[in-house]
Amino acid sequence: YSSRSRGKWVDKPYVVRLAPTAWKEKLSCSAETEKIQSEQEADLSVSSTESRASWARLIKKVYEVDPLVCKKCQSPMKILAVITDPEEVKKILRHLVKTHHTPPGLDPASLN
Repeated sequence: YSSRSRGKWVDKPYVVRLAPTAWKEKLSCSAETEKIQSEQEADLSVSSTESRASWARLIKKVYEVDPLVCKKCQSPMKILAVITDPEEVKKILRHLVKTHHTPPGLDPASLN
């Protein structure tokens, strides 16, 4: 949107109540249009397979390494899970520090 307040008036009934009738009619029509557009956009959303493929292409382009190919045997790999919980990531990194398999550039002191 070009304005921060655009589309927010529906959430402010005290302002809508004071608005002219023509504006309210226009607002209700645009709200219905936005609902239809959002439903159509949901249908056009990228599948998880396509988003993973684009992620892999970007990594390959930027770092010049294919993240979905094993660097030891060159066999194809696939993503099983993505861990987004910061505490779980710290647990995994602490374990790697204990087993002396610390990822490059990781400061073990930052995990405390």
